[in-house]
Amino acid sequence: MRKKFLVSAGIVWAAATLAATAARAQSMTDEAQRIYQAAHRSVVQVQVIDLATGKKTSIGSGFQFSPEGDMATNFHVVAEAVHAPQRFRVEYVRHDGLIGPLEVRGIDVIHDLAVVHSPEKQETYLLLGHSDLSKGTHLFSMGNPFDLGMSIVDGIYNGLMEDSLYKKILFSGSINPGMSGGPALDKEGKVIGINVATAGNEVSFLVPVEHLQELYGSVSSGSSAQGSWKEIIDEQLVTNQNQYMRRLLAASWNTLEAGEARVPGEILDVFKCWGKSEDKEKQLYNYAYIQCSTSDNIFLSNGFSTGQILYKYLWLTSKGLNPFRFYNFYQSRFQYPNPYENAGEDDVTNFKCDNNFVDIGGRTAKVIWCARQYKKFPGLYDINFSLALTDRPQRGFMMEVLALGVGKTNAVEFVRKFMKAVQWQNLSSK
Repeated sequence: MRKKFLVSAGIVWAAATLAATAARAQSMTDEAQRIYQAAHRSVVQVQVIDLATGKKTSIGSGFQFSPEGDMATNFHVVAEAVHAPQRFRVEYVRHDGLIGPLEVRGIDVIHDLAVVHSPEKQETYLLLGHSDLSKGTHLFSMGNPFDLGMSIVDGIYNGLMEDSLYKKILFSGSINPGMSGGPALDKEGKVIGINVATAGNEVSFLVPVEHLQELYGSVSSGSSAQGSWKEIIDEQLVTNQNQYMRRLLAASWNTLEAGEARVPGEILDVFKCWGKSEDKEKQLYNYAYIQCSTSDNIFLSNGFSTGQILYKYLWLTSKGLNPFRFYNFYQSRFQYPNPYENAGEDDVTNFKCDNNFVDIGGRTAKVIWCARQYKKFPGLYDINFSLALTDRPQRGFMMEVLALGVGKTNAVEFVRKFMKAVQWQNLSSK
């Protein structure tokens, strides 16, 4: 009898659970419908049109947030028209199919935002809220994925990214290409963020709405219109790298072990380090490899990004190679400099390099210093500093430091501090 009661109770519990789950799902569906109906008239598709062909060359989304016709989108959505207004124009497509022109009024390349303006004002617009929410809060993202039509997806607010140079909201929901620049809304229909990127598998990112409010404040005051777009981008990049490089240079760096050295590790919480080691028994050597980097980069144009810092270490040990063979193998791993495809020939000059053999803390090393200048932003450089120890016949240590889009003084100070943080072990060992 008791067994029958437990089975009956289990069935009742399962039925109740299924009913509750179905009710929650229905509630979320109803809420999404309500928010979509309230917001979709204020959300648009943003198109960049090639003037030569009259065809769209890129698409994204945007939304009106003021009664004056001001709209928000991502910088990367309208970047072609910003860089080459003689070749491209920007348009919106409203919910009812109406197409109209958009004027770019302000940009923030650091946070990938743009404010655009429609001369044809629409009565409906979205209110800007705030991004200070509790983890687990339901959000709703809108946009036009893959040019398939305006859509709404629900997801979860999972806080600000803790390992990022720039504040981004981690959104557990499906933001797809074409939704960039669309709004992320809370249950009251207020904008808490702007769609910006996705890593797939419902791992997406939003720009906190506060950055849009800051940009719009500069647009409204007229301070964002001082100079050409190129000058504005240049000023934003220079200011940004000065800020984060000051933070880097002022910090106390922790270190980690790499072969016979202690070297900079995760020098700030925005850096993550990964490692791997392997015993190449047939090739008669083993190695240990560590790479550390920031996860952030700044979009400037298609094929041109900047703002990342990366450093890596390689420790090699011979397991039977004679000194001549080991030296040849070791030398083949020391490139001049390693390629990094963040920019094209229209964006940067060729690397100019200096190399020398130097004594560093009692160890003999070959060092290579390379730099290339940004053509449109001549105060900024990509720098590549490489080092290889040369005083061990059967062991080798290499280090490479790469910083993208930094000023000359900051680059020198950063590498100088980096080298001072390196400490050799087993100096007497040969």
